[in-house]
Amino acid sequence: MLKYGSVLILILAGWAALTPEPMSWVFIAAVAALELWLFGRMRGLARGPVSVDEPPYRFTAEEASFVERYRFYFTYPALAAEAASTLAAIGLAGMVLALWLTFKHAFVQGALIGLNLFAVGWFTKRVAPVYSLRIAASRGKRDALRMLEILQPLWAKIKAANQS
Repeated sequence: MLKYGSVLILILAGWAALTPEPMSWVFIAAVAALELWLFGRMRGLARGPVSVDEPPYRFTAEEASFVERYRFYFTYPALAAEAASTLAAIGLAGMVLALWLTFKHAFVQGALIGLNLFAVGWFTKRVAPVYSLRIAASRGKRDALRMLEILQPLWAKIKAANQS
């Protein structure tokens, strides 16, 4: 569904920059609709703990807590990648558009788009955790480094269980 989401967001952002008054509201509505849909998909996932040492995956306790923390990323990897691309486009376009709309005296739209960057950051941490884990690991957080260490073996275990 989000295969061309980033292209759509960039087109809407460019259009909003050219004609701020009607199109900035369309951009805000499109972003809000996407984020509400994504939030609904994330909330729709099971919330219980991931089972430890049970078939078909036989996760260790550490792996189960990792999968539980980033359930959307592990449940829908293709959708998570497409959503991450679209969120990146929203974030980049939002930074530029918020400043541009403020310059064009569309203060409310600029403020809404600027505030939405916090939501984009929140979604990005949950949809595409690898980048945020790398940043945390580079700052010396051992738990993030450990999650990065077990990520590849965890995906290999998931793929092997799904193929059998």
